[in-house]
Amino acid sequence: MTSASSEPGHAELLRTLRATLPDLWRSQPLVTGGLLLLGAAQGLMPAVTILIGKWTVDGVSGLLAGQSVNLTALAGAWAGAALLTQLTTVLTQVMQGVAADHYTLHVNQRLMRRMTELQGLDVLEDPQFHDDIEVLQGGASYRPLNLLSTLVYGLRGVAAAISVAATLLIIGWWVPLVVVAGMLPLLSRQMQFYRLGWTLFIQNTPEAREVNYLSRVALRHEYAKEVRLYGLAPHLQREALQRTRAYQDTLRAQRTRGLLALLPFEALSLLVTAGLFVFVVGQAQAGRVGAGSIVLVITALAALQGELRQLSEMISTATEPLSWFGKLHAFLSAPGGVQSPAQPRPMPTDGAITLENVSFAYRDQPPALHDLTLHIPAGQTVAIVGENGAGKTTLVKLLLRYYDPTAGRILIGDAAARTDLRDLDLNDWRAGIAAVFQDFARFEWTLRENILLGQTPDGDRLNAAVQGSGLSGVLNDSRTLDTRLGQAFGGTELSGGQWQKLATARALYRSARLLILDEPTAALDPRSEAEVFSTFAALARGRTTLLVTHRLGSVLMADRILVMKAGRLIEDGTHAELLARGGEYAELWQLQARQYGTGPAPHERDPAYP
Repeated sequence: MTSASSEPGHAELLRTLRATLPDLWRSQPLVTGGLLLLGAAQGLMPAVTILIGKWTVDGVSGLLAGQSVNLTALAGAWAGAALLTQLTTVLTQVMQGVAADHYTLHVNQRLMRRMTELQGLDVLEDPQFHDDIEVLQGGASYRPLNLLSTLVYGLRGVAAAISVAATLLIIGWWVPLVVVAGMLPLLSRQMQFYRLGWTLFIQNTPEAREVNYLSRVALRHEYAKEVRLYGLAPHLQREALQRTRAYQDTLRAQRTRGLLALLPFEALSLLVTAGLFVFVVGQAQAGRVGAGSIVLVITALAALQGELRQLSEMISTATEPLSWFGKLHAFLSAPGGVQSPAQPRPMPTDGAITLENVSFAYRDQPPALHDLTLHIPAGQTVAIVGENGAGKTTLVKLLLRYYDPTAGRILIGDAAARTDLRDLDLNDWRAGIAAVFQDFARFEWTLRENILLGQTPDGDRLNAAVQGSGLSGVLNDSRTLDTRLGQAFGGTELSGGQWQKLATARALYRSARLLILDEPTAALDPRSEAEVFSTFAALARGRTTLLVTHRLGSVLMADRILVMKAGRLIEDGTHAELLARGGEYAELWQLQARQYGTGPAPHERDPAYP
C-alpha cells in the first residue's frame, strides 16, 4: 500500500501512466485508438483556423489594393474547419462514453478479483488499507472516465500547442522559441498549483473519512436508536462542521499562497507576448509583413497562452486519476498474507485436527494464543468455553485460516498422514467447512440468496435447511424465500433472532465435514436455542464440530469441553469430569447456575434454561 501522506512525483506518475495505458488499450482497443486519433485531429483545428484568419485578412487587404482574391474559398475553408471541429467533438464524446464504460467495468472486475485473492483477514488490520480501499472504492466509478478524458484532451492540447506555435514560424524561426520559453515558467508553476488539490486530498483522507463516518452515523438506520435516545444529532453536526471547516481553512490558505506565487510568472509571460506584439507592429509599419501577420500574432499568442494554460491544468489534473491508478496498481500487486500454496497437497481423507505449539498475535497486539497443543479426532463434537478474551474466536479464525499462526502449526489428517494446513488449497479447505458466526453478515438480498450464498440451488437441501434452522417460522403469506431483505432496497427487516436463524440455515445448507458454531444462538430466546441445538446435535453426527459459547447449558451436546483462559488451554475433558475437577469450568458453571436461583445441583440442570 502507498503512503497516504506522500505526494506522487513526476517519475512515479509516468510509471503509473505506462502501467495504465496497456490496460486501457486492452479494455477497448479500437475505440481507444479512434479516440486518440480524434484528439490529435482536434488539436490541429486551432492552427488551421488561425491560418485561415491570416489568409482572409491578407486577402481583404489585397482585394482593397486591386488584387484578385478568392474569398469564397477561404470562407468555405473556415466553415469546413468549424464543421469538422463540431463533428469530431460530438464523436469524441460518444466514443469516450463507450470506452469509459468498458474501462470502468474492467477496473471494477480487477478490484473485486483482487479482493477475492486476499483470502485472509490480516490485511484488513492495516489502517492504511482502509484509507486506500476508501479511495479506490469511491473512485472506481469515475476515475477511469477522468483518466480517459484527461488523455484525450491532453493529447489534443499538446497537438494544439505545437501546431499553434508552429504558425508563428511565419513571423520568424525564433518567434515560437521565445514565446514558449517565456511561458514555460508560468506553465510549471501552474502545474504545481493544480497538483496542490490532489496533495491536500491525499493528506486529508483520514479526516475526510471521519467526516463521512459522522454523516453515516447521523443518517443510517442502524445508529438511529442511540442517536435519538441520547440526542447525538447536534453533536454529530457540530463535529462534522468543525472538521469540514478545518479542512477548508487549510485548503483555502494553500490556494491563496499558490495564486500569489503565480503573479511574477504571469508578468514574465505578459512581457514576452507584449514585446512580440510590439515587434510585429513595427515590422508591419516597415512594410515587411502584412495586416494578416498582425492578426496571426494576436490570435496565435492568445490561443497558445490558452492552450498552454489548459494543458498545464490538464497535466496537473491528471495527477488525481493517475495517483488513484497508482494506488490501484499498488493494491493489485501488494502481496497478501494468507495465500494458497503454488502446489497444494491433496486433501487428507481423515478430518482430524492437530495443533502443535500454536501461538498467535494480532498486529501490534499482545499474543492472543500461547503455545497451544491440541488434538481433535474426526467426528468429535468439541465445545470451547472461557471468558471474553480467552482466545476462543482466535482459535476458530486460525482453523478457518483467516490468519496463519505466529508460531507452531496446524495439521490436518490422522497420525499416519498429517498435512500442514498451509500446504492445502485454501478454497478446497474452506469448501468443507460450514460456520455460524456471532457477527454474521446480513446481506440485503432475498432470503433464498442469503441461504444459498452463490451455491447451486437444491430444493431438498434448501427445505431441510429452512426447517432445521427454524426459519420456516419466519415465512408467512407476505414473506417468502424470494422476499428481499434490507431497507436500502425497500425490503423487509428481520429481528436479531430471525437473522440468526437465517445464518444457521446457511450452515445447514452447506455439505461440510467441519462445522463451526461461534456463539450461534446469542440472539435467540431459550426455547429457540433449545430447538436449534437439537438440530445441531443431529447435524453434528459424523462431522467434526466446534462450538464456541459463553452459555454453558449448550455444551451438554459436546463430547468434550476445552476451557481457555488468557490464550491458554487450561482444562480439557467431559462435562462430568470438569465438574468433578472443581476448576475453572466448574466455577463458570456455578456462576451461571446462580443466575437462575436455587434448585438442583449445577451438574443436574442446564443453567441456560430456567
